[in-house]
Amino acid sequence: MRIGVIQHRLRTHERMDLAAMLAASEQAFEDGVQVLVFPRIPGVLQSGLLDAFLRNVAERAPGMSVVSPALRHREPGPLDPHLTGLGRTLVLWGDDCIDPGCFEEIQGLRCDALVWLFDAEDALQAEAALELALDASQRLAPLVIVAAVNGRARGISAFGVSGIAYLGEIVSEGGSSDDLLEARVPAPAGFPERPRSLPEPAPILLQRLAAHRARSGSASDVTPF
Repeated sequence: MRIGVIQHRLRTHERMDLAAMLAASEQAFEDGVQVLVFPRIPGVLQSGLLDAFLRNVAERAPGMSVVSPALRHREPGPLDPHLTGLGRTLVLWGDDCIDPGCFEEIQGLRCDALVWLFDAEDALQAEAALELALDASQRLAPLVIVAAVNGRARGISAFGVSGIAYLGEIVSEGGSSDDLLEARVPAPAGFPERPRSLPEPAPILLQRLAAHRARSGSASDVTPF
């Protein structure tokens, strides 16, 4: 199975963002990508442009399956995987990607793939998220995809780096700007044997969780470092 992930540099307007991602989608289709994962672009879901964009992708890349940020888990409620071209897939955003309080539940879902729409606030968080994805691909789901944006525009600063981890190996990793990551992975088949432990986020990711929870006023059992 050939999969692709768009890493996107923010533009000055959402329509420019979508035009760039449409061009990347067409390139992925020409390359033979069967399943393409999109990052979450700030403002696009709220603008109502996403549905029209996905229709354009379907017209210009017929037969290519896509994993849209619209599938991401929204609180409250239990985690809810979707059946995508990647198999049984759980799409998470932001802090949900790195929250160790969710890991046991995720492991119990026996997903084929995790998609993390992770909005790194600095380069160290981005690096730590990729390391966590590598660990998670051995303990939570065989395939873990980080789909990220980066750059500064519209009052937003993003430092994301995308990556594809499969069974403990980073098989593709993005750079510092626009990128189209591609990799061949086996069809969904689950873990060879059930994992017996959970991933452990790096201290910098636990610091982020603690800071965000403190700002929101919610209770937290994460100890800041």
